[in-house]
Amino acid sequence: MGRLEGKTALVTGAARGTGAAIARLFAEEGARVMLSDVRDESGRAIVAEIGDAATYRHLDVRREDEWSAAVEALLADFGKLDILVNNAALLIIKSMLDTTAEDLLRLVEVNQLGPYLGIRAVTKPMRDAGGGSIVNVCSTDGVKGMNGVSAYASTKWALRGITKAAAMELARDGIRVNAVCPEAGNFEMSAPFLPEGVEPRAAAEANLERLLRPPPGYRMEDHVLDVARTVLFLASDECPTATAADFIVDGGMTAGYIQRGIPGGD
Repeated sequence: MGRLEGKTALVTGAARGTGAAIARLFAEEGARVMLSDVRDESGRAIVAEIGDAATYRHLDVRREDEWSAAVEALLADFGKLDILVNNAALLIIKSMLDTTAEDLLRLVEVNQLGPYLGIRAVTKPMRDAGGGSIVNVCSTDGVKGMNGVSAYASTKWALRGITKAAAMELARDGIRVNAVCPEAGNFEMSAPFLPEGVEPRAAAEANLERLLRPPPGYRMEDHVLDVARTVLFLASDECPTATAADFIVDGGMTAGYIQRGIPGGD
């Protein structure tokens, strides 16, 4: 029996990359999954690949009415809602001086307001179901600083704050809320956002070199499945007391750095 047997889930940003990997894994583990995105053609293609366990719904996470409609449709199809994965996000890579107010607000709407509205939309049906799990896909840029992502990082730091506050408010309803903070690993996802002249596969390989002793043959593309497995664990009933926490999946990149030439550095 799968770890999500009998569970139902809504995954945003599921038309590609991390969201698609999460949806596939959930279905493999026995869940019925509604995939949502604004890339309708790609989203429906993923659903066709998964099969009868999946449905698709267009969802612009910035719109409260679309959240309400998506949840209503999921309840009509599946009867209950157990899991929400807030994965949809936008990324802009620019220096702070080149980032406009409009750029920042675009990211706030998708990366911060979107999950906020999602949590509000699923609270009642999860409460009615006797509890649930909400997983917010954050980023290592939400736990550290980096050049080029001042706007993006600010929204991911905010999402971690929303995660902790929501977990405290919803604990009485049996609803757990956690954040998964991955390092970017899927070069296909990052490619549209990289500045001109930066080759996405080379950037992914550079990230791989920063991992602490990855297994032989490990590729940064494999990192997406690592993230999906972490989300699966939090969505399941295997960790009933895990809530309000940040689960960092980054190969040790945010732990610090190894200083050569002193004990333990070789």
